[in-house]
Amino acid sequence: MSVFPTFHRHSLLTLPPSERVLCVPGDVDGDGADEVVIGGRLGAMGLWWIDRDPRDPNAPWIPHLIDDAYDRIEAGGVLFDFDGDGDLDFLSGGDWLGTKIYWWENPAPNGSPTERWTRREVFELPIGQSHDQIVADVDGDGQPEVYFWNQRSRTLFVVTVPDDPRVSPWPDVRVVATTETMEEGLMVADVDGDGRDELLAGQSWYKYLKKNGGMYERHMFCNGWVSTRLATADFDGDGMIEIVVSEGDASLNNREYGRLAQFFRPARDLSRRWEYEVLHERLLDPHSLVVGDFDADGRPDLFVGELGDPNGNHKHEPAVRIFFNRAGRLVEHVIDRNITTHEAKLMTIDGKLGIVGKPYRNLAATATRGPEVDSIHWWAMEESQKAEVKRQN
Repeated sequence: MSVFPTFHRHSLLTLPPSERVLCVPGDVDGDGADEVVIGGRLGAMGLWWIDRDPRDPNAPWIPHLIDDAYDRIEAGGVLFDFDGDGDLDFLSGGDWLGTKIYWWENPAPNGSPTERWTRREVFELPIGQSHDQIVADVDGDGQPEVYFWNQRSRTLFVVTVPDDPRVSPWPDVRVVATTETMEEGLMVADVDGDGRDELLAGQSWYKYLKKNGGMYERHMFCNGWVSTRLATADFDGDGMIEIVVSEGDASLNNREYGRLAQFFRPARDLSRRWEYEVLHERLLDPHSLVVGDFDADGRPDLFVGELGDPNGNHKHEPAVRIFFNRAGRLVEHVIDRNITTHEAKLMTIDGKLGIVGKPYRNLAATATRGPEVDSIHWWAMEESQKAEVKRQN
């Protein structure tokens, strides 16, 4: 019988009511500890990063304003050292009414990241919405690329980070692919086992081919899934990755609930559609997928968080789950109830691996808005349980 550890939810900080669309952890100030970038949909809601003194576990978390003069941003975002000066900068894109991809320059090392950051335009989208961006060197030329979706044009774009990223807009933005439907989700992983990462985007994976000046060969691994969130790992230990897919915004696509499934790579012919196992089919917008060894037993587990009803009216009780890896099988365990989360990510605090996230609630919603709706949450297992979990599993 499997033993499941107890996880505790910690509220790091409660902020004024807002529509917070993104949550991206990273070491913003270079002190060796993770902080969190939190962004509101409109500039007036602000793009912030929160931190505390890592030497004092009881120190309060403090918000620092990055920018409050942008037009609109969307879920996604990525921290990366775009200008090569040794600190993390930030990039994000507009929502369905926003047409810009921006990057913000961290004032460090010559200034302080607590000062306002400089915002610059990367690209003007053909039409609104860029939900998800990622930085990777998929083409293997030693220079990082930014991959980003433009959902309403049904297009996946790529641009190499220029030598001088302060040029605005960035040159040579290219189309990777156009899709039949609006797709979401970006990851990189070695899908075909050749030792090089490929790009996973929506319902397909893309292999970069150097022939003909460079092109991306598209391979669909699934079909008929909406607003996909993606996660990858070799859960069963067979040496090949599996892809986990959830329907993160199912309710916005005329479905009452979203599905969650694990897709298994064909052993030989990767052009075949992948077989899959449904792990859950009644989740209220499972928008957060995070892979990590959450019980410290040496095997990858899967965190799944429900976004819930953005207006807070649906009677479905949301929950936060971890599918623990038990002998290569993902076994569901609810770690918290009656709480939603959106854009949750891995984050280490005081040496403990956990998951940071925040709810999303529309400001126009008439449902009761308790403090938990505008709090930043972190879930982690108690250290005292690690030995027992390892012993019994």
